[in-house]
Amino acid sequence: MPTGTGSERGTRAECGHVKAGVSALRLSAVDIRNVRILAQAALEPSEINVLFGPNGSGKTSVLEAIHYLCTGRTFAGGRVEALVRTGAERLRVVGRGMDARGRMHRFGVEQGRRGGRHMRLDGRTVDRIAEIAVYLPVVALHPGSHEILAGGPSERRRLLDWGLFHVEQGYLAQWQRYRRVLVQRNASLQRRRSDSEVAIWEPELGAAAEAIDRSRRAYVEGLQAEINRVGPTLLREGEGIELAYRPGWPEGTALSDVLRERRSADRERGWTGVGAHRADLILRLDGKDTRNRVSRGQQKLLVYLLRLAQLHDLVAKGGRPMLLLDDLSAELDADHRERVMAEAVATGGQVFVTALEPDRVPVAADCSPAWFHVEQGQVREVVQ
Repeated sequence: MPTGTGSERGTRAECGHVKAGVSALRLSAVDIRNVRILAQAALEPSEINVLFGPNGSGKTSVLEAIHYLCTGRTFAGGRVEALVRTGAERLRVVGRGMDARGRMHRFGVEQGRRGGRHMRLDGRTVDRIAEIAVYLPVVALHPGSHEILAGGPSERRRLLDWGLFHVEQGYLAQWQRYRRVLVQRNASLQRRRSDSEVAIWEPELGAAAEAIDRSRRAYVEGLQAEINRVGPTLLREGEGIELAYRPGWPEGTALSDVLRERRSADRERGWTGVGAHRADLILRLDGKDTRNRVSRGQQKLLVYLLRLAQLHDLVAKGGRPMLLLDDLSAELDADHRERVMAEAVATGGQVFVTALEPDRVPVAADCSPAWFHVEQGQVREVVQ
């Protein structure tokens, strides 16, 4: 999915030449080698999967392995090399799953401690993790997830672009077009090119940004509808939650005009200071910006709401998501655990949840989850 750096001097996309909108796959087998504490682990997941065991046993490592297989990223965006188990040179995660048309797919990722990633899909080597990610739309909710709201805009842009990558087929091409032109304009700025040499990129950059902006606005509108629907169920007070989208340049103006006006300032800094790579998504509760005006506990609940709304939106548009809930019982009280699990199951996606004890995960009697006991890096399916 498209991503950006903190300074946004340039942008980085992890998308390949793949089609969005084909994501409908159930993960039926996972084989994990040398991920964190896990030397070797294999599981055959069901629709709902509970991994339980003591702290430090490897539960989170299982979720991180699945997340890395689906995205090529760690939970918190750290160095992927750090996932490699101490004493090992490479990690490997292999998965298998069937799509909505009944076709079985096999995919795998290997990562060396000193770099070098190798990816395969259905027996062929692929260059982009997105060729795997398109089949495996995954959301991870973990103790650091509140940073989506508390942190900088890049996390919230990533959230928007993740959703659009999986539901709008043309979005990838829009983003790639924008990124190519932005890189060219930034290079001209850094080399102190003349006004005419910088200006040549501005009409196309503006047109690409405005296409992205239209897609993002429509997507935010759909997310707002899902928040309005899910909010009262998930939270004790579901009203007064609204999304505000900021495009990355002044509202009501053409980006190409703003780029021309700010060309001298951009040349001084060496990069483009306005555009789609500077957009932001604001979540408001009763009119208050949640970035710094609500407690960390409230931020966590609102992130759960936002992510679950995304999954409902994806399902409504034909996708089949995967949800990783790490340490659910530590994040939420008993009432909210029950509400979150109910909404997670209601998405119809595949769910993986970790907890210290199985009774800390409220699962409806008709769900029939798979239970996995994890201890000292060993994963074993058990009958409850």
